[in-house]
Amino acid sequence: MKLHNIILPLIASTLLLGASSCSHRHRADSLNGYTTVNPVVESYNPLTMDIDPNPATYTINVSTEDGRVKLNKLTLAEAKELALVETLMTYQCATLFNPQYTHLMKGGKVLRVTVYGYPARYKKKE
Repeated sequence: MKLHNIILPLIASTLLLGASSCSHRHRADSLNGYTTVNPVVESYNPLTMDIDPNPATYTINVSTEDGRVKLNKLTLAEAKELALVETLMTYQCATLFNPQYTHLMKGGKVLRVTVYGYPARYKKKE
């Protein structure tokens, strides 16, 4: 009877250990279904890019309906990236040279984020 009480728990724990080591787990961030945009310039080459002499400014503000929807539940880093991507789309440029950010937060929520920089476009081949 004592041997029976020792062997059965040992077999059960061995089976559970073997079953848990064979399973594959996928996290939500490993199954990324959308394209990530990373519009950061590592180096500037005046032979390949034209920098606009007029700076670009873009602001997302919660006081507007559109801004309230965009900034809902975003971290500051995500809000900055969103502002940068929307600046690139608005000004139809490849990247923003020397981007600078200002932000306003209250209680951990982003109320406003502004990006300022110089739009850079690739030179057209002639």
